[in-house]
Amino acid sequence: DSGDDDDSGDDDDSGDDDDAGDDDSGDDDDAGDDDDSGSPCPPTCGDNIIECDEECDSGSLNSDIFPGACRSNCRLPSCGDAVMDWDYGEQCDDGNLSPGDGCSAACRLEPEPCGNGQLDLDAGEECDDANTSPADGCDADCQLEPLGGGCGDGNITGLETCDDSNTTNGDTCNPTCSNGNSATVFAGRAGQPGYLDATGSDARLGGNGPIIAAGNYLYFGDSENYVIRRIDITTRVVETIAGTGTQGVADHPYYGDQASFGSIDSLTTDGSTLWVADSANGRLRAVSLAPCSLDTCFPVTTVAGPGLGAHQDGYGSSAGFDDLRGIVYYSGLVYLLDGGAGTLGVYFPTDGLVQTIAGTANSLGQQDGFGTASQMDSPRYLTSDNSGTLFIADTNGQSIRSWDTAVSYLGTFAGNGNQCHVDGNGTDAAIHRPRGMTSDGASIYWVESDQHTLRQAVLSTGEVSTMLGTACSDCATSPCPSCGACTGSHALGTGASVHLSSPFAVAYHFPSNSLFVVDGGNAIILQVR
Repeated sequence: DSGDDDDSGDDDDSGDDDDAGDDDSGDDDDAGDDDDSGSPCPPTCGDNIIECDEECDSGSLNSDIFPGACRSNCRLPSCGDAVMDWDYGEQCDDGNLSPGDGCSAACRLEPEPCGNGQLDLDAGEECDDANTSPADGCDADCQLEPLGGGCGDGNITGLETCDDSNTTNGDTCNPTCSNGNSATVFAGRAGQPGYLDATGSDARLGGNGPIIAAGNYLYFGDSENYVIRRIDITTRVVETIAGTGTQGVADHPYYGDQASFGSIDSLTTDGSTLWVADSANGRLRAVSLAPCSLDTCFPVTTVAGPGLGAHQDGYGSSAGFDDLRGIVYYSGLVYLLDGGAGTLGVYFPTDGLVQTIAGTANSLGQQDGFGTASQMDSPRYLTSDNSGTLFIADTNGQSIRSWDTAVSYLGTFAGNGNQCHVDGNGTDAAIHRPRGMTSDGASIYWVESDQHTLRQAVLSTGEVSTMLGTACSDCATSPCPSCGACTGSHALGTGASVHLSSPFAVAYHFPSNSLFVVDGGNAIILQVR
């Protein structure tokens, strides 16, 4: 009755645990003293309260399948839990901590050895020339080697392929002495669009479409014909590997030439799968690049979308895209742009999750920042330097944005936002509606369709210059009074003397040290070297 637990020892009669606060009362909930009571702390995982030995507790949001989520046992995500947590730096998670099975004990992809002649994009290889010798363009770690500081001295030394005694562009050598700016027709015939598989200029191409280089092949998304073409870079043989030639939406588990596409807006690959952005159908598609057999040849599947026909994160068919555009594969993940929603997302090939990582859906603008605090105006095209930075053509924002995969920061790499075409350093340069992009590890390259040009920006300096073509006359100053599209044409040659017509895409091929440009208005693919 006194309320003194020490004297009465009778918790039931006193009923005053709060006042007494005495560990001897045996009441763990009130006293909070596990050691004296001898009873374990009784947490309730899932009650949204972090208590006792719980590492986290998000209540109903606890999940054993969502990356980055508190697990159902109230433990933080960890390597070996069978969920690839990209924001924790994991590149893989096979549910164990055993090394030697392709995924290390630190959840990093275990590469094939550098120097085996096989380009291992998963391992971050930028090149693999079947050796580990230095000073041959591909170093002992399978990274592209810089050209050094001699570019512009008139002497072709080291890894230089040209040197015309200057570092200006649009002449016979680009500013990194890696390309002679000479354009020749690689496939198709200028002014003769069509659809015909053949060799080199005997082939007919539809015109616009994305292009990427992988191994000894170019993959061209022939958008006008709704097919994917594969071109052998050595022989120039053009063949169709997927698509019927008619617009539609159909997968096929065995034969790619019996599948159909609504549009082919972007391509990327890890060497074994070719991913396709099919914006018209709101789907991310996948084409197997495994060698053909009697039973299967380039089968096509849908791996994400169409969801509800609008931007939404989710798994597989529950994911949605407003306007799926540029995609690029880097370090085990497929990064993708939703141009309509103004976002950068990531697709996890291991479990099919699509997750937004930059920009806020349908909140358009020009704002640098971390993660979803950033904004883009109309992100359409994408490339990777294969060293941790992605570059985004923010087309209507008249700029090139950069995404740091290590710290999840979106910045502005080049472009002052003026709709002009003026060379310069970084944000002093004016960029007019940039389109298809690629990188050789030292520079990024993109085309400006309305200006009929191919441009280069050196990563180490940010200097933007024009490699091929000459922009419309009313766009050459910044700010420019009225910079619109002018008429393209066709002329081969070198640098500024080359005439393009609505170029759509560009791809870099390391073994041949070439850039391949889809010259859409002329219905040809150019090789530039």
